[in-house]
Amino acid sequence: MKYLFLIIAAVLILASVITHATLPDARSSVPVIYWVTDPNPAREEQIRLFHAWLKKHNHPRIELRLDTANNDTSKKIIQGVSGVGGDCMDIGSGGGMRYFNSVGLLTDVTPWAKDMGFDPSHTYPAIKTEVTDAGHQYMFPCNCYDHLYWVNKATFRKMGQPLPPMKWDLETFERLGKAYVAAANPPGERRENFFANGAPLDVVRRGWGVSVFNETLTRCTLDDHRYVKALKLIRKWTYDDHLCPTAAEVQSFSTASGYGGSTLQLFNSGNYAMFMMGRYALIQLRKFGALELAVSWPPTGGMPNCSTGTRAAGIYAGSKHPELAKYFLAYLASEDYNMQIVRDADSQPPNPKYTKTAEYLRPKDYPNEWGCHEVFEDAMWQIAIGPEYSPFIVPDVVNRSDGEAVEAYMSGVTSAEEAARQAADRINAEIDRSLEEDPSLQPKYDELLAKQKKIDDLKARGEKIPLDLVDNHFLRRYYEWARMAR
Repeated sequence: MKYLFLIIAAVLILASVITHATLPDARSSVPVIYWVTDPNPAREEQIRLFHAWLKKHNHPRIELRLDTANNDTSKKIIQGVSGVGGDCMDIGSGGGMRYFNSVGLLTDVTPWAKDMGFDPSHTYPAIKTEVTDAGHQYMFPCNCYDHLYWVNKATFRKMGQPLPPMKWDLETFERLGKAYVAAANPPGERRENFFANGAPLDVVRRGWGVSVFNETLTRCTLDDHRYVKALKLIRKWTYDDHLCPTAAEVQSFSTASGYGGSTLQLFNSGNYAMFMMGRYALIQLRKFGALELAVSWPPTGGMPNCSTGTRAAGIYAGSKHPELAKYFLAYLASEDYNMQIVRDADSQPPNPKYTKTAEYLRPKDYPNEWGCHEVFEDAMWQIAIGPEYSPFIVPDVVNRSDGEAVEAYMSGVTSAEEAARQAADRINAEIDRSLEEDPSLQPKYDELLAKQKKIDDLKARGEKIPLDLVDNHFLRRYYEWARMAR
């Protein structure tokens, strides 16, 4: 079997080399760099603006070309290790950045970032952990997003129900949701109308102070009674109260009901009164006409919070033109690029400076959106928190382990207590395996364990935790909110 994998890998590497060799002739009067990204129609305009930006600021002449055929993660990895990766690559989240960096495919841009105006101070504080690792910067955002509830005012009015508040607690969410579902679904008929497309488990557990990891990111702590409580609440809202659809009900929309299975289409048709997504939802919502829109934060039983992330770009470590590729990251922080993101509503512009403009807050062609944009912007500053990352485990493994445990509970295979314990056990087993396979991690791990013991002793005595002992950025935020820090 191992020989089969080696043969497949060799064939893929050869195919990548051939593909690169047969790219359009790079002969040009100026150097050419490639941007590996998705095939979004906006990319052509963004490239045009990049060339104009270079000229306007008397930067070196560069030709930027798109490479949308190799945006798949596996292709980027294969081409990267083969030495033929694109100069600039969309990596996405901080998890992706850590994965690519672990195999040496990203350039440390820290020395350039401050001088060229694309260091983390030019984006949101909540995004810092998404573009930096261990004090070094490897990416700059192409856009940023936070996940909030989009509200269809007309749907609430049709059902005779009050609009949800912008900020609310779990009890209010459940009370309004139950009333809405009762009003929207006639007795005896098939249930087709839901309060929301889903409820945010991560927001609920984080509101109660539950992190994936402990303070030093050395062990998983999901085997927590508060996480069990969060799991039970989400299942209750889904299977007992029917505020959100079950997996089977979502599937039925796709097959029997003819709605196309699209969350945004179901929101437009009134089957979902609310749905959770970033500002980028407007790219599709604008095609439906002038919907009556509002935005609400996710509900929480404790610290207000919401998930956040980015589609960010880094420079390939094997680029032949890293000194030129750095201008692309500087361009991502510029007015020219950010205002294009503002106009297209492709989430938040990476540089928050440009959310203060009238074009962002009050787009003249979309008065139905007025009042929505600033909610996303305020949430990025007030409640957005990025994922926790441990240096001792691949983020995808964490997400998969937790996701599988949650799915097992939601489908009735395990109890909530078993799901929480399984998630923690699997993640901790992977941490142990990483330490065994890479002994160079052990000294750092032992150092953090000693620090964790100090924290645990303080907690046992009921004393406040010095923030300089806490590496977990979410717990730092929570301890400050809960006044548990000193």
